[in-house]
Amino acid sequence: MIRTILDCARWAPSGGNGQPWEFVVVREQSVRYKIADCYMKQMEQKREMDLAVRGTAKMTGDGFRHAPVHIVVLGDPRVKEAYPIRTKLEKAESHFITGLANATLLIHLAATSLGLASQYVSDANSPYMETMLKVLLKIPEPLRIYHLIPIGYGKGNVVAPPRRSLEEVIHHEIYDMNKFRSDDQLAGLSRHARCKEPMVERAVRKANHEIDSVADPNATCAGY
Repeated sequence: MIRTILDCARWAPSGGNGQPWEFVVVREQSVRYKIADCYMKQMEQKREMDLAVRGTAKMTGDGFRHAPVHIVVLGDPRVKEAYPIRTKLEKAESHFITGLANATLLIHLAATSLGLASQYVSDANSPYMETMLKVLLKIPEPLRIYHLIPIGYGKGNVVAPPRRSLEEVIHHEIYDMNKFRSDDQLAGLSRHARCKEPMVERAVRKANHEIDSVADPNATCAGY
């Protein structure tokens, strides 16, 4: 099933057909736990920074450590040489990231089509976590870590986070300014999404035998 998923991912579109992706499949439990430990370690600083600036923090836990497979999506920036010269000069990084995003999305879709659950762990490319994972997984330079995707069987149905309605995001022929979101509306998104401090404190503690933070691999902070 994992090979089928990654076979789908390799057909993703990419700038200049550079195919920047490579995938590290991690099954060993001790390594998966170390990955989750790195994640929780770097979350401490994120929490501290958010509390200092905003007074609250949005955090999630490390339940994904128990997913039987972790897929680490890597990108090779040297593929930028495959782009036309002007594209390379103007937007090489954008094309590079877009290709990796396309492959990542196909992984999630393929996993879902096979009845599996997956999680989007974008913090894998934070400076601290990327550095630690590159050492742990012996990833050479100049390869970069893009994202981490834990995959397994879900314990139950996952309630999807709220989405804007289709009518809110579709414009016909020209942009409808009646649908343009104000700065206050966007600011409200971050205010409503943040968790209260007691939940944050629980989320940032490392998982141990006393805390089963895995209940749902896609759970939001409200579940911890």
